[in-house]
Amino acid sequence: MNLFLNYLKKLFKFNKSKSFPGIIAAKVIGVEKHPDADRLRIIKLDGGGKEIFPIVCGAFNFDVGAMVALALPGACIAQNIHSTTHEPFLLEKAKIRGIESQGMICAAFELGLSQEPGKGIMLLKDNLSPGTEFTSDMIKAL
Repeated sequence: MNLFLNYLKKLFKFNKSKSFPGIIAAKVIGVEKHPDADRLRIIKLDGGGKEIFPIVCGAFNFDVGAMVALALPGACIAQNIHSTTHEPFLLEKAKIRGIESQGMICAAFELGLSQEPGKGIMLLKDNLSPGTEFTSDMIKAL
């Protein structure tokens, strides 16, 4: 396991802000309250002609119409915001409070583009086409 984590760390140091395989620009097309959690929402996204639903998310700094970075299952996440060591990991579908999330809406910290966790979801420029592979120049502002 440590060899794998070291590989991911090297990959992200080399890859920093170049390309992000498995991470796309997506448009928020629906937001619902999670039925079993006050601090979670269920998000519906347009991933470029393909509806991606549900995504379970705990951030509240975006709404319908926002463009966000969506990591799909299999994407490498540079920094785990939910861990004290912030180790990288490969994203998998995850059941969160009874709902299987089909991906993860990303913060800049999670992609290694910021060293400050807790800044909320990274918002992208409004003129992007959903489904386009994410690059760091798509960010509105950090």
